[in-house]
Amino acid sequence: MIRQTITALLVACTLAAPATAREYTVNQNAHAHNDYMNPHPFHAAHSLGFASIEVDVILRDDQLYVAHEPAAILPARTFARLYLLPLLEQIDLNGGAPYPDGGSLQLLVDLKTDADATLRRLERELAPHRHHFDPAANPNAVRVIITGNVPAPEHFDDYDAIFFFDGNPRVEYTSSQSARVPLVSLPAFYFTRWNGLGRMPERERRAMTAVVDSLHRAGKKVRFWGAADTKTLWQAYIKMGVDYINTDRPAALAAFLDHREQRLYAPTAPAAALPYAPLPPTPRQKPKNVILLISDGAGLAHLWAAATANGGALNVTTIENTGFLVTAPADDYNTDSAAAGTALATGHKTRNRYIGVDTVGRPLANLTETLSARGIACGIITNDNLTGATPAAFYAHRRERDESDSIARDLLASPLVLAVGGRPRVFTAANAPDSARGEALRAGFLLANSIADLQRAPSDARVICLDRDDAARDFRLIESAFAPCLRRLSSSPSGFFLMVEGAKIDAGGHSNNLALCIDEYLSFDRVVGEALRFADVDGETLVIVTSDHETGGLVPLDGNYSAGTMLGHFATTDHTGIPVPLFAHGPGASFFRGFFQNSDLFSRVTRCLFPVP
Repeated sequence: MIRQTITALLVACTLAAPATAREYTVNQNAHAHNDYMNPHPFHAAHSLGFASIEVDVILRDDQLYVAHEPAAILPARTFARLYLLPLLEQIDLNGGAPYPDGGSLQLLVDLKTDADATLRRLERELAPHRHHFDPAANPNAVRVIITGNVPAPEHFDDYDAIFFFDGNPRVEYTSSQSARVPLVSLPAFYFTRWNGLGRMPERERRAMTAVVDSLHRAGKKVRFWGAADTKTLWQAYIKMGVDYINTDRPAALAAFLDHREQRLYAPTAPAAALPYAPLPPTPRQKPKNVILLISDGAGLAHLWAAATANGGALNVTTIENTGFLVTAPADDYNTDSAAAGTALATGHKTRNRYIGVDTVGRPLANLTETLSARGIACGIITNDNLTGATPAAFYAHRRERDESDSIARDLLASPLVLAVGGRPRVFTAANAPDSARGEALRAGFLLANSIADLQRAPSDARVICLDRDDAARDFRLIESAFAPCLRRLSSSPSGFFLMVEGAKIDAGGHSNNLALCIDEYLSFDRVVGEALRFADVDGETLVIVTSDHETGGLVPLDGNYSAGTMLGHFATTDHTGIPVPLFAHGPGASFFRGFFQNSDLFSRVTRCLFPVP
C-alpha cells in the first residue's frame, strides 16, 4: 500500500516547482543513520554536532538491546549503555543541554520488536530522566521520535507525551495525532534507483521535490533513507529541501556541511554582458607587443566556476588557441609561486622559494631584462604586494621569496619602465616613504601613490606606482590600472611587454573560499577582455593568458548557468601539481598550443618576437 501511495504522489507531482534553498548545517540537518553500526556509537555523531541520531532497539528478556536483528544481539550493547548513559553524561556536562552551544538533538529510536511492549520498556527506561526528554517543559530537551514498528495512531495517546512518531504518508492523521508526528521518513528507493553519481533523472527529482514540498506545507520535516551515500546525493537532497540528510558516513557529511556555505557561490550582481569575441587570427606571425596575464592559483576548475557564474562563458573562453602548462619545479611535484614565476619569466626550472635564480642560486636573465636589452618597454601590474613572488620573478634575483627588502632593491635596479602593485613594507616603515622616494628617484623612477598620480606622471617617466597601503587586498586594482598602463607603454616605438597578475584567486584557493576565487577570476577576466580588445585594434599584440599553478584542488560539484550559482569542493588548502590552462590570441598565438613545460614559455615568447630566419 505504501508503495502504491508513493507512486501515486510521484506521478501526480512531477511538474512541481523546486524547493526553496536555505542554509544547511550539521546541527540542523545531519542524521546519523544506523549510528549503532559505527565504531563509536553515539560519540562519533554527537562529537560532530549531529542534529539527529538513529538507533535500532530490540526487546529481549525485559532488556533493550541495540541491534538490527536478534542474531546480532550482544550482552554489552544495551540501549542504556550505548546511548542513554552517554547522552545523560553530555547533558550534565553541558548544563542541561545535549550540546555545549545549545544546539538541539533528535533521537530516532527504530523499534524492531513489538511496538507496545518495546515502547513500554523504553518508557520505563526514560522515566527517571523524563525532564531531559520533554520539549513541553524543557527547551533543551532531546526529542525522541519512534520509528520502525510504530503503534497505530489511535494509540498515540496511550504513551508518554515525550514520545513523537515517524509519519506514514498513507495515513490520514487527526489534528491531535498529527501533533505527535513531526517527521516523515520515506524510502528513497520507492522513488528512484539512482546510484548517487551523475544526476538523478529529472522526473524522479521533481517528484521527490514535490513530495517534500507537500509535507512541508503540512508542517512535517522529511528524511529519505535507503539510497546512495554520496556528496552528489546530499547536494540533490539539499536542492529538494530535504530536512535531514541521511548518512552512514558521519565524518564525511559533517565536513561537507561544515564547509558548504564557504564553497557555495551565488552572484551578488547580474551576469556580465556577453564576453568580447576576438577577431579571427591574421596571417601576421611576429608580434610587436606581448601582454602576459597570469591568474595566480587558478586551474581549469576555477576558470569554469567563474564561467558558470557568468552564464557559461568568459572573455578567456573565446580565445582560439589553447594549451596546458606543466608547473612542477626542479625540486618537487608541486610548485610555489616563486619557482613557477621564475620558470615563466626566465625559461628555467628552479627550486621552490627561489626567485630569478637557478637551482644553485645563480641569477637568471628574465623576460623584462632580455626584452629591455632589445629596446622593448617592460612593465608589470599586480594586485599583490609589488614584491610578491610572481611579480618579483620578472625583475628580482633572490634565493628566498621572503627577502622583501632585498627584492624591493632589485626592483629599483631593474630595467622596468612601469611597476604597479601593493606597497612593500620597505615603503611603509617609519620615515621610509621620503627615503624610499629619494632612492627611487636616484634609480630613475618616479614614485606614484595612486593610479591618479600615475596618470599625471610625464609620459616618458619611469614609474613605480604603489596604489594605497591596502592595495594587496584590493583585487580591483588591475582593472583600474590596466588602461593607463597600456597607454603609457604603447608609446614605445620598439614595442612593449606587460605582465598582469590577478593574485587573489590564489588566496581564495588557500582559504577554500569559492566566492573569492570566482569574484577574483571575474575581475581578472574583465582585464583579459580589455587586452583582447586592445590587441584586435592594435593588430600587433600577442595576448597570453595562463596561471602559475593551481591552488586548492577545486572540484565543481554542482552549478546553474542561468542562476550563476556554483557548489565546489576543495581537496586541499595548498598548491597542487595539476597542469594549468593557457590561451593565446594575436600574431604568434599558434606557438602556444598543446602541452608544454612552464619554462618553455620564455623561449616561445622570444621566438615570436625575434624569429630566427
